[in-house]
Amino acid sequence: MKNSVACPNCSFENPFFNTVCSKCKSYLRDRVYNLDLWSLLSSIIESPTKAFRTVILSEHKNFIVFLLLFLALKYLIITRFISIITIGEFQSAVGLQISYSIVLGCTIIFFLIFSFLYNLIGRYKDISLRFKDTLSLIIYSQIPLIFGLIILFTLELVIFGDYLFSINPTPFTIKGNLAYLFFSMELGTIIWSIFLLLKAFRAQSQSLSFSLIATIIFFILISTLLYFCSLFVFTI
Repeated sequence: MKNSVACPNCSFENPFFNTVCSKCKSYLRDRVYNLDLWSLLSSIIESPTKAFRTVILSEHKNFIVFLLLFLALKYLIITRFISIITIGEFQSAVGLQISYSIVLGCTIIFFLIFSFLYNLIGRYKDISLRFKDTLSLIIYSQIPLIFGLIILFTLELVIFGDYLFSINPTPFTIKGNLAYLFFSMELGTIIWSIFLLLKAFRAQSQSLSFSLIATIIFFILISTLLYFCSLFVFTI
């Protein structure tokens, strides 16, 4: 087992997320019952590996539903920007609630399938993983996108108003410097989320190559999913 911890009492190799030894029942570490969202957010900024280890070791993966709802809203906004490039300026035939429900459903299904396959391949590679850990790590690693939703998108709406989703004129035409600044910061949140997912998978699997490949595949697949969501949601 590549990501194991030896019991100090009997030296039996346990999955590193175990609380007690599978053989002698000795305690391997202190129990972590719940996650504190604010301290975890601070830890993700200061020490991502430590933060993700806390997520893994926590018995209750609280706040993931709350974060997932905000993340799906951010994904919906991203699909809207993608649709401007792929389809052009138009009015969607469905309401915001239906569009959000579609993106939320696709996000949940994708996260569940990816987590299942990731764990399946991990076991084949002799890496001990838990489904709930993988799902939680994926959601918590996307926190930079939620920051972008709450802070950047709010400012973009205030500054650009209805022209935020316009192609004639575009925000880059109206206020070019500000538009490029916000674009750079939005791109930064995406890069940050990629980095955090890599750190999360590395903390879980203890394998850099496995984590790197999984991270690349995840972002290729999520980008593809959002592209097709943009085509579907804004043309029905």
